[in-house]
Amino acid sequence: MSGLPFPSLRCLPAVPLDYKRTLILYVVLQFVAFILLLVGTPLDIFRSNPAGMSKTLICITLWGFKNDCSSLHSDLTLDDIFHYCPDRLRRFRALQIFVIVSIVVYGAAFIAGFTLLFCFAVLRLTCMALNIVGSVILCVAIVIVAATFSKDDGQNCRRLSSIGYRLGASFFLFVVAWILDIINMIILLLPYTDTESAVDKKAEPPTAQE
Repeated sequence: MSGLPFPSLRCLPAVPLDYKRTLILYVVLQFVAFILLLVGTPLDIFRSNPAGMSKTLICITLWGFKNDCSSLHSDLTLDDIFHYCPDRLRRFRALQIFVIVSIVVYGAAFIAGFTLLFCFAVLRLTCMALNIVGSVILCVAIVIVAATFSKDDGQNCRRLSSIGYRLGASFFLFVVAWILDIINMIILLLPYTDTESAVDKKAEPPTAQE
């Protein structure tokens, strides 16, 4: 309808059928990345098996310290375990924010991608923007984890890798989610023919012949 204030946003078939199959792959990968973030957030970022004498693993999560990784609650808060490590504590606080924002952005990208399958072709650019923002934010979170693992923060704050800790499940789930985000950006860059343009060209009358 020509009187609409935003005619480009009217609900139309978003893309040709061939490209829609590609978009289905995008939606599936984005959903998997979103779930990986949700699952990884409460899990261990760092884990340790003291002296290797016990099958029980101790863990550091985004929210605190666990004497048993299988426990559903933390035994100590981040303030307790990093009381003498203010820089490390600040990094963990920043990490919490980056991960939570990543979950929101990845979820929004999934919703936008799902909607793109049916209408609002302009959401392709929205999906790309969300994927770029999400990849940058999650990359920062991954770098924070790596820095905390390998960096000394003073005499009383030795790097975790030197005191028996290793990277936990959360870190690897975050990395996989980030890789899926990069793959999805490549998918969005694949060319496709605008449905509207194709229809308009088909509707053009043939040149009159004498």
